[in-house]
Amino acid sequence: MSTTSSLLLLADERKAQLDLLNKIDESAAVEICNAASGYLFTGLNAKSITNAANHLQLDVEIVRTTIDSLLWLYTECAKSKIATDALDESLKLLGYSTPIRQSFIECYQAKAHQLYTTLANDLALSLPHYENLHWRFDVQIATRSMRNRKQFEPFFIVKLILINGSNKKEQVHVLQVDPLTLVHIVEQLELAMNESRNNHARRIMHTFR
Repeated sequence: MSTTSSLLLLADERKAQLDLLNKIDESAAVEICNAASGYLFTGLNAKSITNAANHLQLDVEIVRTTIDSLLWLYTECAKSKIATDALDESLKLLGYSTPIRQSFIECYQAKAHQLYTTLANDLALSLPHYENLHWRFDVQIATRSMRNRKQFEPFFIVKLILINGSNKKEQVHVLQVDPLTLVHIVEQLELAMNESRNNHARRIMHTFR
């Protein structure tokens, strides 16, 4: 799996929430990092958060907020496929000591592949997929008189078939489109295709490749 050397950019609010690890005993901070990684695929558990807070003799809400921010940080690392060196530098900017950084990096590396797979699957499942397209060209005659050509209304009947990403069921959409609207749709699709080739779009696609 390819990685990126870009550092993580955190909002001030996130930095403040993660700063707790700099204010408590180093061994307790390492415990919180380890505990957070255990919640990545199960979600936060109020009882276990309370037990952890009592064990560390810390406020429950502060521990919950810190773990929640660590979960966000683990997920952002997976989204960006951050390299180990870049992650270490990002954690240094948060003021974390070597043991805390090592603990976080080890926990992240142990979960990185599963995190990446889960994120990629969630994205794929949320989007319908193109399956097929049928169309025919029709002309509607408004009157029986053929002298006035404006009475003719050409249009396309389009049957678009998509596959639902979550349950694999077909979604059938039947549309009536006039030629001018169809030309506009084609232009927008061509614009989207061109946009998909720019550097920003390539970085996004590379993340979920």
